[in-house]
Amino acid sequence: MIKAGIVGLGWWGQLLARSIESSDKIRVTSGFTRTPSNASEFVKETSIKLYEDFELLLEAENIDAIILATPHSVHVDQIKLAAKNKKHIYVEKPIALTLAETRSALSAARTAGVEIAVGFQRRCHPSMVAALSAVRDGKIGKILHVEGHQSAPGLRIYKEGSWRQAREEQPAGGMTGMGIHLLDSMVSVLGAVEDVTVKSGKILHDNDSILDDMTSVLLNFENGATGYIGTSIATSLYFSLRFFGEKGVVEVRNPDLGEFVYTDPMAQITVTENKGFNMEGASLELFADQITGNASFPVTDKDVMLSSEALEKIIMKTK
Repeated sequence: MIKAGIVGLGWWGQLLARSIESSDKIRVTSGFTRTPSNASEFVKETSIKLYEDFELLLEAENIDAIILATPHSVHVDQIKLAAKNKKHIYVEKPIALTLAETRSALSAARTAGVEIAVGFQRRCHPSMVAALSAVRDGKIGKILHVEGHQSAPGLRIYKEGSWRQAREEQPAGGMTGMGIHLLDSMVSVLGAVEDVTVKSGKILHDNDSILDDMTSVLLNFENGATGYIGTSIATSLYFSLRFFGEKGVVEVRNPDLGEFVYTDPMAQITVTENKGFNMEGASLELFADQITGNASFPVTDKDVMLSSEALEKIIMKTK
């Protein structure tokens, strides 16, 4: 059993911890948060040990790994401290906001001899595994185009004063926290993004948010395929990712990724349901398997670098 300490106990940190409450591979036993009052009920309910300082948590001998559910901008420093203390690291995406920082963070972990995994949980979902396998194995032939959309009503959800409301943490609106999932899936099978065209801005003006509420990105991949990503923080929860190949189309759809759709060359459609899958817990268990040597985490360092490089290109086009 891997004993993990979680850093950041907002709604997402708590969700991650709850996703492995019944796991026999990894469990959250301790944590650190800058605002303990916001997590008091969770700490009382779960009986995890709360440390007063991040470095004290890292020094604990009964902790094997650290889960970072913290602002993007602090990931690199936290990763380097965790690596220095020989703790394995599971870090939420994006790992960093620039390619240089991403490379530095990965290098710090690898040099220290600890495992590091980036939380692209959607890659563990059976629907996503089926779609990416169909592309990777050539089931739908050469890929001509890929399209993805992921949105959520962030403007109605983000708490006042939350780091998620800061433009420096969320450049290009929903691309940073949500669209990066789509980028990761795309580059994992199509390779590097050569260039991007970005339209990002604020359409709604009846609120105080300074974030772009709609971002659209056209992508050209080095292998010749084209792509599109759309993401909004001001509309309904929505997810779709579809690859268009010369021999068919595969799609993952619904916010829970609950449907895998295959359209064959004769336009016959097959829908496979994969509802109720705990992808957050599955991702953390694969991280534990990576630590114990029982399996490999599905997101490679190369994948992380490729999505980071593409995200940096997108962010630069919004400035």
